[in-house]
Amino acid sequence: MIDFAPSTFIFVALPCEAKPLIQAWRLKKLPQKRPFAIYRNADIAVVISGVGKIAMAGAVAYTLAQFPEVAQPILLNFGIAGHRHQALGSCFLADKITDTETQRRFYPQLAFDAPCPTLPLISLSRADAEYSDDNLRDMEAAAFYEIAVKFSSSELIHCLKVVSDNAESALENINEESVAAWVQARLASVEAMISALTKLRGALPATGTELYKQVLRQFHFTATNAAKLNTLLNRWQVLSAGAVFDSGEANAGSAAELLVWLESQIEKKLFYL
Repeated sequence: MIDFAPSTFIFVALPCEAKPLIQAWRLKKLPQKRPFAIYRNADIAVVISGVGKIAMAGAVAYTLAQFPEVAQPILLNFGIAGHRHQALGSCFLADKITDTETQRRFYPQLAFDAPCPTLPLISLSRADAEYSDDNLRDMEAAAFYEIAVKFSSSELIHCLKVVSDNAESALENINEESVAAWVQARLASVEAMISALTKLRGALPATGTELYKQVLRQFHFTATNAAKLNTLLNRWQVLSAGAVFDSGEANAGSAAELLVWLESQIEKKLFYL
């Protein structure tokens, strides 16, 4: 019986993307009826969201709410994506993510040696076979990233994609067997990512700092909001390079108001437009 929470969460859209990971790491499905399938061992959880931004956003929020005690989790969106000319089965890490519907842009922080080349990625509201640019293209990454940054440090949040279609091999040629084979072939890249991010996670500011304890005494925090506070303060410290934190600037009357203010301060420091 597993009685403690994993520190790494991998979100995929399709069961065929998850299957090789589940088999390789001998993950067990969590019992009871849940809105999203979650497979895990002591260290890693793989979550199947379903296709699209809404499904992915829901999966990230739901899953991380189930494990509020995990501070600064490693969060990885892994799965297939299209590209105009990159070879089928090739693997890339997203260095820029754009939501084509909102035009919101996110810039993952690559504070480690990437296990594969990087490319920009766009997230679409519906499948597009035009391949009109040199971006990777999927339907989930932007939503994944936008929700994930509310739960962890941006250095630990990334999107790793395997090319499944291009101008010479269209979307309709994709099948479950091919996807599973491509994922299986890229297991080493996924494991290298997890290893690099685990090392990076260990170098980030420790949880339960004096600052956290000081702020915790100022308001009544639920267990979930206390865990969120810890995560946000760690992210603020990483991004602020030693600046003094003054919660009085928030003019907050409650724990919830303080968290909203702290999130807004962090967003100002992040590199998205």
